[in-house]
Amino acid sequence: MDFLDPKKRRAYHIQLIIGYVLVAIVIGLATVIIVYGANGYGINTKTGQIVQNGLLFTDSKPGGAEIYLNNHDQNAKTASRLILNSGNYNLTLKKTGYHDWSRNFTLSEQSIARYVYPFLFPLKPVTNSLKTYDNLPSFTSQSPDRRWLLVQNTATSTKTVAFDEYDTSTLDQTSPTITSIEIPVGILSNYSVDSKLSEIEWSTDNQHLLLKHDFSGGNEFIIFDRAHPEQSINVNILLGITPTQVSLHDKKTDQLYIFNQTDATLQLADVGAKTLAQPFLKHVLAFKPYGKDLVTYVTDSGEPAGKVEARVWSNGPSYKLNEFEAGNTYLIDAAEFQGHFYYADGSDKTDRINVYKDPLSDIKDPTIGKALPTISLRDPGATKLKFSENTRFIGVESGQNLAIYDIEGQTSYSYTVSEPLSGNLDWMDGHRLIGQTNGNILVMDYDGINKQSIGTTALSNGGFFDRNYNNLLTLVPASDGTSFALKDIDMRAGTDLPKAKQ
Repeated sequence: MDFLDPKKRRAYHIQLIIGYVLVAIVIGLATVIIVYGANGYGINTKTGQIVQNGLLFTDSKPGGAEIYLNNHDQNAKTASRLILNSGNYNLTLKKTGYHDWSRNFTLSEQSIARYVYPFLFPLKPVTNSLKTYDNLPSFTSQSPDRRWLLVQNTATSTKTVAFDEYDTSTLDQTSPTITSIEIPVGILSNYSVDSKLSEIEWSTDNQHLLLKHDFSGGNEFIIFDRAHPEQSINVNILLGITPTQVSLHDKKTDQLYIFNQTDATLQLADVGAKTLAQPFLKHVLAFKPYGKDLVTYVTDSGEPAGKVEARVWSNGPSYKLNEFEAGNTYLIDAAEFQGHFYYADGSDKTDRINVYKDPLSDIKDPTIGKALPTISLRDPGATKLKFSENTRFIGVESGQNLAIYDIEGQTSYSYTVSEPLSGNLDWMDGHRLIGQTNGNILVMDYDGINKQSIGTTALSNGGFFDRNYNNLLTLVPASDGTSFALKDIDMRAGTDLPKAKQ
């Protein structure tokens, strides 16, 4: 009956309390060890001191790739987090049926390396021919969501434009969906076999496509509705104008930017009301809109001969970005990354392209009063400027020469592509570039490493991926030497392939 003895009962309670305290201490210590371990802390076994190692995060597409560091298997697969000592490393990802992906990097104490974007390309891609065309289609275009691919089919009509519309979400099915659609008769003026269509831009609804139609004696702009072709619009006829350039306002089709090179004006048109507002900008040489209320433009107003200004129009006020040499091609663009606005400007006559971070904040700050470049990318004679899909990278290209700026890593790269390019490279996704060299598809990382030749192509841009990057569609010369096949190249291998393709 010890529980009736007050002394023994008190001693039992004290023991119980001490036990709880010890358990709490153990749990607390374990939590601290786990938290510190998760953040890379460890113990130097020689000195007994606590040190902080570096962390490596790595992933891949497809997943499940084996991770090697300095040729040693880490017994881990993507996606993984590894705690590493500081030092120089070679990271290699391997998976059966795929090319290896490799990169050198340096890891210091208290630093984090993230390589979560690697793309593993198949060693022997599985291909499937979807359709054969008698001639190389003169027009191909893909919607922003990468679901719809339009391929012009000149064999079906000589009076207007016909497209084969491929639904890339059905490529893993036995019979992918292909629909024939046409621009209605009367929408295009003076259409003939010599007419040429060019993509201007897609609306964010993935349904409307702004086209330029060049024909003998002139050109015109068309808003093509791929879902309801009968609702397509001829902008020139609708507004009774002959513009030099047309752009969508906020990537929608209800309003349009209208540029007239003859009088160097920029106007806003209301498509529904069929009205054209008075010019809101004059002395415009080139422009690039962003969002609802921002337009980056180039003007020679008030500038000495041979000089121009890049300015930003912000829903009324206009702010100077930079002054530089006038050229034949103006490179201006803007994008948003992680809550900050980035602008770039220059021309094909400048030896560098300036990149700015939130320049309007600097301009409006009375202590600064001007736009300060974050970095200048040296690429004399550049003819192309474009942000990557995730806007993390901005690329400038002049022939074989590229200059790339990594906004997140705040690092720039400058290199020359050794392979001859049939045209400008384009961004495959957020981290890779794609193009054509010697009739083959060329893909490489943003800094020029991990080059891959996927297969043959007749397209200068290499081809078009579906929304999951599982399939690449491209036009390939047929064996007869005259026709071309639209082929589906699967980016998966082995057990990653859908059962229909295994």
